[in-house]
Amino acid sequence: MKTRNKKAAKRAKGGLLARAAPRAIGEKLEVGDRVRIIEIPEDLKDPEYDFKDSERREMRTAELFRFCLGRVFTVYGFDRYEYVELEVSKSPVVRKKFGLNTIWIEPEFLNRAGVQRLKAR
Repeated sequence: MKTRNKKAAKRAKGGLLARAAPRAIGEKLEVGDRVRIIEIPEDLKDPEYDFKDSERREMRTAELFRFCLGRVFTVYGFDRYEYVELEVSKSPVVRKKFGLNTIWIEPEFLNRAGVQRLKAR
């Protein structure tokens, strides 16, 4: 297959753009799956989000989500709304910068990166 430029060639071969595509609809995540955060909610992309009130400034939610974007975490559970529980503080770099944190995120913002067996908590 001939392409006109390198980007098109990478896309055709299933390069980075194909690997970063959202999960297929209907593909279910399970506890223990390793997932990459490929997108975050639009409002959390705003660098000023955490400065709008004192509670947000203290929690640093948007900064945490932006920091975790592109990183891989283990699925620890699901809530009744199908949000995915990620204990992001299991990552040493996240824990060093943000302390102990768990985030809940919509499954469409995740891409399966592998499966890992969880040890009992």
